[in-house]
Amino acid sequence: MNVLSFGEILWDVIEGEEHLGGAPFNFAAHSAQCGNNAYIISRLGTDHLGMRAFNQCKTCGVDNRFVQWDEVHPTGTVDVTLSKGQPDYVIHENVAYDFIAAEQVMREVLKINVDVFYFGSLIQRNPVSAKTLETLLKNIKSKHVFYDVNLRKGCYNDAIIRNSLKVCNVFKLNNEELPVISKILVGVSIPMEEFLRSLVSLFPNIKTVIITAAEKGCYLFEQGKGLSHVPGVPVTVADAVGAGDSFSAAFMHMLGNFGDPLHAARVANRIGAFVASKHGPIPEYTSEIRQLLKKQPDALGQLRG
Repeated sequence: MNVLSFGEILWDVIEGEEHLGGAPFNFAAHSAQCGNNAYIISRLGTDHLGMRAFNQCKTCGVDNRFVQWDEVHPTGTVDVTLSKGQPDYVIHENVAYDFIAAEQVMREVLKINVDVFYFGSLIQRNPVSAKTLETLLKNIKSKHVFYDVNLRKGCYNDAIIRNSLKVCNVFKLNNEELPVISKILVGVSIPMEEFLRSLVSLFPNIKTVIITAAEKGCYLFEQGKGLSHVPGVPVTVADAVGAGDSFSAAFMHMLGNFGDPLHAARVANRIGAFVASKHGPIPEYTSEIRQLLKKQPDALGQLRG
């Protein structure tokens, strides 16, 4: 599959150590590990962090041909602190990825047959990158348009959320984000099933919704089939940075290849748990994990070799 991710490439500074990241980059890197052709549209500063990030894209299997250079704004950084393995973020503003220019990528991007297009909320905080995303979404024909809401403090508003929900057909959020999105859409926090019914009533373009719930696994809502719970996989958490992005990449890989959202969610839970048990957002997959990504569902929806 051809997977195209739009958004931030940045450096997560975790306990003094720099880790290449950003949800769109993590998604692309995990998509590459899943065996896909992974591309990213982003923008880096012409500084040492930008040069390192650009070079490490290929190390991670991500095609960097659509990465732009910015001589004015620095490469993005985020200060990350961990509490019991869970991350908290300080995201710096007016950095290179806030200024992705449409004219620098549009012609070449349209030459790719995109199977999965990924975007989030943070990249839309600045009107320059937001407008480029809008232009891309109007012109790219992708079977799956995946919106990972990824709410970050001070980096979203009601318009960003609503406009994003209008253009996606797969929507992912976590259980902590659910009441926030609920209040934006209907004014109050409502139970999950009621929220999902309201969501697809307001945005009938959305066919699949995934709500991740850490160690509890995830909840999957499919239009026409309703809500399912997929239990989590117990692990000792090393750090959870990147685990949600690996879940997203694995889910879309399995959905795109096998067309079964429930099977995709089962596999994605296992991939996310594996990443959470390792340090850093993009640990190398084991042979066992790679084999798991090739497994098809049987008639009962169970994992089959």
